[in-house]
Amino acid sequence: MTYTESNGRRRMVRSLAFLLAALMAIAFVSGCATATETEDFEVTLVNLSSPGDRGGGIGEADLAFTIRLQNATPEAVVLTGGAHKIYLNGVYLGQGLSNARVEVPRLATTTAELSVHLSTFKLARALYGVYRAQKADYRIVSTLYGERRTFRTHKEGSIDLHGLNLPPPPPGAPPAF
Repeated sequence: MTYTESNGRRRMVRSLAFLLAALMAIAFVSGCATATETEDFEVTLVNLSSPGDRGGGIGEADLAFTIRLQNATPEAVVLTGGAHKIYLNGVYLGQGLSNARVEVPRLATTTAELSVHLSTFKLARALYGVYRAQKADYRIVSTLYGERRTFRTHKEGSIDLHGLNLPPPPPGAPPAF
């Protein structure tokens, strides 16, 4: 083997080693940034209201949601924003986005206000389904961005409305969607 062949091999081995190290570093960094479903942080919907001053048009309504952020980790979590998708009886109603900074103390809860823009057509369809079925199935799917970690959560529930004694749908009414 000549001197130039030896140098060429060393350079190639160094280049491959550098490339392998770079790929491993990229995989490690992207693995750390990946959000996974978690059970140590939870988002629940606790209240819903219609702000009088923010109204909406015929195609869109603005509603204020109050959400409860529950931190079951042993350290405080600082959130820098989040995205929350709202579903009612399987119908996607809309998404609320927040860029507010919220600190949730360790092993504690706090509430936050969230403005959600909903399609009034989808909302009417979902509410008609609730009326026909006499129950409301809801789901909130959240992605929360923290200073150190990203959380993905979902919460589902059902509310039975039979106790409200709503009048039955008229005969011949179309079925729930």
